[in-house]
Amino acid sequence: MRELFEKYPDKLALLLNPRNITPHQLNFRHAMDNDCFNQFDEPKFFESLGKLKDPMFVVCPDVVGCHYRTISLWKYYYPKIKPYGFPIAFVVQDGCKPDYVPKNADWIFVGGKDPWKVNNICNFTGIGKPVHVGRVNMVARLELCERLGVTSVDGTGWVQFNNYQTRDLKEYLSGEKQQCSLF
Repeated sequence: MRELFEKYPDKLALLLNPRNITPHQLNFRHAMDNDCFNQFDEPKFFESLGKLKDPMFVVCPDVVGCHYRTISLWKYYYPKIKPYGFPIAFVVQDGCKPDYVPKNADWIFVGGKDPWKVNNICNFTGIGKPVHVGRVNMVARLELCERLGVTSVDGTGWVQFNNYQTRDLKEYLSGEKQQCSLF
């Protein structure tokens, strides 16, 4: 990964999580997830906010697959995150519509279960906020996000580096048409 980060510094960034932020990682362009996909740890999350250096965004806590519980968490955590001064991403989940995105969200993070996510990315790319899509682990989905005007994506599959994903990622990064940043 270090080699790719050095070769493509404008195309790659790290999506950090509160469990394992290291000072070295903060030298790269980065954003911070909330780790709700695994298990949210509120004290660790806020401790991590104090370590960040100008992140692209911080992901407000959410509930995977449930817009209604996610909006409740937004109302609770947004005022607690805001004083840190970082852009805050609202995670759109199954059931969310563009009108439901809080006006004070700086970024939209398209989460949700895969079928809903793939079918709804296009609903959120034209509402005037940068869009990040989570769990993009194949070139076909990366290209879809690019066509739809997504700002950035993430996917742990890229960093696990099996031979096919490594080759595909290198080919994609070397292309001229790439618009998304890959985490």
